[in-house]
This record gives sequence, structure tokens and C-alpha cells, in this order.
Amino acid sequence: MTTSAPVSCLGRTPRADARLRLFCFHHAGGGASFYASWAGRVPPGVEVLPVQLPGREARFREPRFSDAGEAVSALGRELAPLLDERPWAAYGHSMGALLAFALAAARLREGGRGPEAVFLGAYAAPHRTPTLPAPDRYGDAELARALVGFGGLDPRFLDRDDWLRALLPIVRDDLRICASHRRAGLPDPDDERTRLPVRVEAFAGTDDRLVDPAGVRAWGRYARDFRMACVPGGHFFPREAPVPFFDRFNGSLHRILAALDPPPGARS
Repeated sequence: MTTSAPVSCLGRTPRADARLRLFCFHHAGGGASFYASWAGRVPPGVEVLPVQLPGREARFREPRFSDAGEAVSALGRELAPLLDERPWAAYGHSMGALLAFALAAARLREGGRGPEAVFLGAYAAPHRTPTLPAPDRYGDAELARALVGFGGLDPRFLDRDDWLRALLPIVRDDLRICASHRRAGLPDPDDERTRLPVRVEAFAGTDDRLVDPAGVRAWGRYARDFRMACVPGGHFFPREAPVPFFDRFNGSLHRILAALDPPPGARS
């Protein structure tokens, strides 16, 4: 049965004929528009569903999350009917990687339909030393310069106090989500028995000034089937160097599609 009304974090009702739903979670300070071009880049049969957290873009009037456990619980409740309905996968970029992985872990823990795969981009495993700035360590000017320094903020923002006043409260709450990862219900990286029993693929940008490949590779302690790839580009490599990233990413999506039941109407 298809959900009859759009879910607020998606903005629309997903298609009933998609073979694979790809739920995409954005980075700290970002929004669902980060994935605006993805529908035209992934294989046919994959429906890209960017997840919009409250407090930004189309949901800017809604209260923001500032706790990872609260965010994952709310997303799980809202997306549950769609996750149970059809095969799905998740991609999360930077902060979104934490949310995507924690959502998959929660689904499996609660007996819901798990993902075909979880894809993580540009985020160090949570047990590593945090790479993102602490939410309350810096004043606004220092935080803005730190964000510009690793390529997370357009330098033009430094000359626009009005832009920074609108953006930095969002960034700080998102950084609080990252800092509260222990409340997200993640597996214990020191206990092999808790590792996620699904395929997890992680991506690191070769020129990322914030997250190094070793930090991304450490996600291998959270999953039984783990793969990692280094791709050209900085912290936002899907936007900076999309061709090599999507070459690798789409190969994985094609493998998932091939393993699913044949599409309706296909010859046996």
C-alpha cells in the first residue's frame, strides 16, 4: 500500500514503481538541494529521495534537531511506512552519513526492513577524534573561517553578516547532532557481534581537508561487509568531481538492482 500523502521530510510522495528507493541525507549546514542533480545521474529504477531536515530550505520555519538520537528516532517514525514498502538504500554525506547509518541500525534493531546497502561519504567513523568543529568552541567569525578553511562554506559569506546570521545557528545545531553520536544507537565498534549485517560502502575525497581516508576506513568496525573507495575531490566530491564518484557509486547501484526481483513485465 502506497503512502497517500507526502512525508514532510521528503516533500513529495515517492513513486510506487521504483525498484530501489535511495534516501539521501545532507551534510551539516546543508539541505536536500545538495542532491538536486542526482536523479539524472543514477541508473533507471533508482528513485532518489533527498531527506530534508527541519529548520532549513523548504522547512526553515520548523524547529531544528540538535540531538542525534532525537533526529534518528523522528526520521525512523516518519520514514517507516516507506522503508517497509519497497527495497531501499541510503546515502549520507558528512553529517548525513551518521544519520543514514544510525537509521539503518535502528531499523534492523527494531525488526523493520533493513537497507540493501548503506553508502557513507566524507565522514570519519564516530569513535575517531571528531573532525568537525565543536558546536560551541568558536565564536561566529572563527566558526565561519573554519568552515571556509576546509571548503565547507563559500568565502563570500565572510563579508555578509546577514548570511552568517541565518546560516550559523543551523550549522551549530547540526554540529550538536554530530557531537551527540553516542545517543544515536550505533553498534559498538569493539564488539564484532554488533556489526551491521548489511553492505556498507564508504567514500573519501583524495583532497578532503577535513576528513582523511583512515578516518573513513574506520567505519569497517561497524559493518560485517565493508568496502571503501577514495575518489577525486575535496569534502564535497559528489559536486566537485561527479564523474569518478558516480562511476563507482552507480556500479554499486547496478549490482543492487541486479540482485533484486526483476521489474514488473520483465521476461523470465
